[in-house]
This record gives sequence, C-alpha cells and structure tokens, in this order.
Amino acid sequence: MRNSAQDLRDLLKLAAMLRRFAEDATDRGYAAKFLRAAIEVEMRAEFLAGHRAGEPEPDWEHQAALHAPVDLRI
Repeated sequence: MRNSAQDLRDLLKLAAMLRRFAEDATDRGYAAKFLRAAIEVEMRAEFLAGHRAGEPEPDWEHQAALHAPVDLRI
C-alpha cells in the first residue's frame, strides 16, 4: 500500500507538470485543456488531503462537548 502523503506529492507534481505543458503550448485551446486538467488534479489532491481513507468520520457533537467552555470560579 502506498503512502498517502506520497500520493499527494505525486498529484501535485503532475499538476505542476501540466501547468508547464500549458505554458509551452502554442495553441491556446490545447493550453486551456492542460490548465483544466491541472486544476482538476489539484482539486483531487485537496480532497484527498482532507479525507483519509479508512478512518471513520469524527463525531462532531462529541468533539464539541469535549471542548465546551467551562465557567470555573475560585
């Protein structure tokens, strides 16, 4: 199984490479396709960074209760 951090780095390298291809393209339509692909790859990387596979979604109500303010008088 691959490391998820390495997968994210690979996706971002791919997006950077697509952007370089877009800069080098002489046809504007072709460059736009490279840019759209780079944006989609970056969005996928951002999604994967926020969602870890195999980990359950946190119970937000329980987390809020753990961090509720406390009124302490001494």
